[in-house]
Amino acid sequence: MEKAVLKAAKRELFGSKTRFLRREGITPANVYGQGIESLALEIPEKETELVIKGGTSRIVTLEVEGEKKNRNVVIKNISRHPLKGGLVHVDLYQVNMSHKMTAEIPVMLVGDAPALEYKENFLEHQLNELEIECLPDKLPPHIEVDISSLKEAGQAIHVADLKPGDGITIITPAEYAIVRVSKSTADEGETGQEEPSEPVVTQPEAGSANPEG
Repeated sequence: MEKAVLKAAKRELFGSKTRFLRREGITPANVYGQGIESLALEIPEKETELVIKGGTSRIVTLEVEGEKKNRNVVIKNISRHPLKGGLVHVDLYQVNMSHKMTAEIPVMLVGDAPALEYKENFLEHQLNELEIECLPDKLPPHIEVDISSLKEAGQAIHVADLKPGDGITIITPAEYAIVRVSKSTADEGETGQEEPSEPVVTQPEAGSANPEG
């Protein structure tokens, strides 16, 4: 998987003073990791948004000004302004490329489910992410789930049905359903039949439902 690149500089403004950075299109950030000292950084907001848009489960090459060696990081936490939506702060986690790591990977549904050709059927997407373990360079941007095998209501695809790539272990319990075809139940009185324009007195049949509820 192609790595994204993010350029950063060491940050000297902290606390409420970071608002001056944001006004200049700069996002405050921190990089941390096992066995390393946390470092305060400032990163360009525009470039950071592009990296986030490409997926936060991939490895990012972090180029810190003044450092000879680049860092391999993943975007761990993103804070945004509650009203404006702009970046407020980003946490970067530095990974060891020789050690396995866990990550939440988004699920992408592909294919067409024949069961959905019937209007009473609908698709329940029950798991949007899967937890996996692998080496950092094996991290996939997403995990594809082919729904073309779903032909009728009641069928489901479970975690156990997936075949992850080499070197990838799925931690999410195997019995969890990722997607399921369910059948809608028409409400009484919504059968699509036209109601009579004038009252009609009929003899009710045994066991019939009251259309008025």
